Amino acid sequence: MGSENEKFYRIVVNGVGIYEAVDRDCPKNDSRRKDKPDGSWLPKKGLDYPEAISFWSEYGLRKYRESGLMNWYVSVVGGEVEVVTINRPTDILYEDEYQIIVKPEAAVEISRKSLEKFIRLSQ
Repeated sequence: MGSENEKFYRIVVNGVGIYEAVDRDCPKNDSRRKDKPDGSWLPKKGLDYPEAISFWSEYGLRKYRESGLMNWYVSVVGGEVEVVTINRPTDILYEDEYQIIVKPEAAVEISRKSLEKFIRLSQ
């Protein structure tokens, strides 16, 4: 679908994906969830691949930031938030314009930065 030079991004909190961290730190009945921005634009495909992990495409990460979801997620988790960058893996289980889903061993980390540093460097 894309070029082999394409980069993908995963937001992690103390080593776990941010979605898992939100489920851990902000339960479904938490009142902070009433302020969560709409995320219905993102296909929810991760459940189809329970042993896999997801990464944002450039476009998906931009949409995630612009939608307000990223800021909300970061606001409700406890721990250091980092951005893991990978090149396009050869073995992709699922892909759409926003994300890829891969087995963890297919994701070769090329960079890990604090969210603040990542945002500062990408502006």
